[in-house]
Amino acid sequence: MHTFKTAKTMSLRAVSMLAMSLLFVATAWAQFPDPYLTDDTRPDGTKWIPEPPTMTGGEFGNDFFYYQWGKTQREGDKAAAAIFDEGAELYQAFSEAFGVPLTYDGTPEILLLAEAATSDAHAANKRVKNFYQRKRPFATFNEESILPAKDEATGREYSYPSGHSSRGWMFALVLSTVAPERTEILMARARDYALNRVVCGHHWKSDIDASLMLTAGVFANVVVTEAYQKQLAKARAEYARVLAARNAEKK
Repeated sequence: MHTFKTAKTMSLRAVSMLAMSLLFVATAWAQFPDPYLTDDTRPDGTKWIPEPPTMTGGEFGNDFFYYQWGKTQREGDKAAAAIFDEGAELYQAFSEAFGVPLTYDGTPEILLLAEAATSDAHAANKRVKNFYQRKRPFATFNEESILPAKDEATGREYSYPSGHSSRGWMFALVLSTVAPERTEILMARARDYALNRVVCGHHWKSDIDASLMLTAGVFANVVVTEAYQKQLAKARAEYARVLAARNAEKK
């Protein structure tokens, strides 16, 4: 399993990163560019995402197990990593896995490619969430999440599928089209990013599983658009320039 420096070192910066997280979570998605798909061309996830498990169904046992597991992870570096992922912008969360720093100044074409696709993931996720209207785990059991100060607001939002996870999977998939050699590391990061939603108590395990199913379908439609392919060419050229510059600095 890949382990990232963010998770290792967050405990030393937990207080400051928590404050940043609360700011980011309120503003990050508003910054995304226009999506590649429209409401008419974006696939409707309600057509293939199954109903979430009910508390009386057999599949709920797995959700309950992971909810209890998540609560055991809420200490030290694991808690700090989950809090970081709750609020950090995606370029911050995935920069290390990508292998080069992702910034709006240094890699604008790459971020434009990824964030436009993430807008599609967000829109598709919202449609399914509003359709199923599942309650979040901590709210279901009337318990606190990892960020109790936000529980009132977070508890009013729906749980299934996980929005954070959908956006994380999409970000990793798109970055993999820019740097295929980083796919394994990027997807491992997306997996951990999704599981941290369970640690937070904000999502059931089936929420993050559904987010992957949803994102796969949306990504398949995004990646074949002419606009995506044009931006991908720019992003790959930018990536090559960044790698060349980094290699030149090492000489």
